[in-house]
Amino acid sequence: MEKKISYINEILKKKDNLNINDLEKFDSKEIGLVLSSNPFILMKYWIKFQQEWININYKIFKDHDKYILLLYLISKSWEGESNLFKFYSIDDYRSKYDISLPNISLLDIATDLKIPKETIRRKLIELEKEKIIIRNGQKIVLSALALSLQKPENSIKMLSIFFEKLSILLSAQDWFGPPIHRGDVELYFKKFYTIFWNRYLKMQIPFLVRWKKIFGDLESWVIWANMGMNQVSNLEKDSTKAEVKNNINSSRNNKANQYIEDIINMNDAQVNEVMCGVNTSSISEISFIPRATVIRKLNKLSKENIIKRNKKLEYFLTGRGKLNKQIKANYLINQKNIALFVTDIFNLIKKSSLKI
Repeated sequence: MEKKISYINEILKKKDNLNINDLEKFDSKEIGLVLSSNPFILMKYWIKFQQEWININYKIFKDHDKYILLLYLISKSWEGESNLFKFYSIDDYRSKYDISLPNISLLDIATDLKIPKETIRRKLIELEKEKIIIRNGQKIVLSALALSLQKPENSIKMLSIFFEKLSILLSAQDWFGPPIHRGDVELYFKKFYTIFWNRYLKMQIPFLVRWKKIFGDLESWVIWANMGMNQVSNLEKDSTKAEVKNNINSSRNNKANQYIEDIINMNDAQVNEVMCGVNTSSISEISFIPRATVIRKLNKLSKENIIKRNKKLEYFLTGRGKLNKQIKANYLINQKNIALFVTDIFNLIKKSSLKI
């Protein structure tokens, strides 16, 4: 039997019709300015969460495109519900059985995900064979297995840490008010799961599609990004060294993409002196991508001249190659979209009648 659902507008009636529009909303530009002025928060908490999230899901599905397709289908299952302000808690949602999706054509999916139509068709067949979806003609139904595989418990915990850290920074601004504890953020995400997670997927799916467009495939992007995370970590660890410390400190007061430029623009001497790169086996272990695939993608990225190997046969990012222009431009786009997402969430938590 299906669990009872709740409607936001029912809650609003009990709260003297107070709704999110009755209070002045936070401005995403102001929140984005705080984010861009504190890139370490973005790198350490958001991008770390991002990489662990994509790595764990690859471990389960062995296929980035298949997982993005499943996320897309899940987001479509919520589309009508979010418009009606209907929501499930995380436990109620996972206790459901089969969920019928609105009619979606292969062409629509292919267009939205920038994946060839024949690839979408093949991935749907694979998902059906794995009993993750059920197909009846053109109708797609998400099975209970699909819902059980989408268990973002750890992702919610990591996201909650990011929101707490960002709210501490924002609490210095008179317009934001007190910071929000990570435990409260986690409770919000779990209680109003389909509202919050739907917003996350609407930001995250285009995010992955953009990176795939730049790198040609998500495996290459994941490998590049894991090298980047290692580079960030090593830069911070070795920030006591004057030259590197100056690079990091200057980035916090410079243009929004200065921080990523500092990370990838270190010359060979700096890299060999202050930090190590990542070897093939470590990349495979971290990302769960087979070592043979990692080697193939590293060769591809090396030809693009955006990565290089040091004397220890470890790989690191470089500032060279035409692709880096696209990477830097996309970094700014992503930063803007992350600001829009977190502003939306802070508005729901602080300005709406959704209460834990």
